[in-house]
Amino acid sequence: MKNRLMTALLCLALVSALGGCGKAEEGKEERGKNWDYTVVTTADCPADFLTEITKKKLNEFQMTYEDGENLYMAVGYGEQATGGYSIRVQGLYEKGDGLCLETSLIGPGEDVVVSNQPSYPYIVIKTELTDKKVEFV
Repeated sequence: MKNRLMTALLCLALVSALGGCGKAEEGKEERGKNWDYTVVTTADCPADFLTEITKKKLNEFQMTYEDGENLYMAVGYGEQATGGYSIRVQGLYEKGDGLCLETSLIGPGEDVVVSNQPSYPYIVIKTELTDKKVEFV
């Protein structure tokens, strides 16, 4: 009886483990081509979009904006206690029927002198206009 129970538990564990791997592979297969993008400076950001960013930058946000020719995407990480933060774009790519923007916040290095004033890091990127739904990762 104990051997049957142990065998059943081992089979269940194996099936669960294989199921997880399959899901990871499915997600990997959905990722399509990388998209070209440009990081936009504040001076080159559409004025209407920059106004909305300024209103929201105190908190984390993700936004899109279209100007008829381009698609702009902005990601903000809200108030940080000091300066010295930056944002890295991990990728802009197709996934299924959508377009994914993956970013990460990078804190100041240990040996970097930073302002003790709060900062509000955000990034704006520009790419070609598309009908794809944008997902922020």
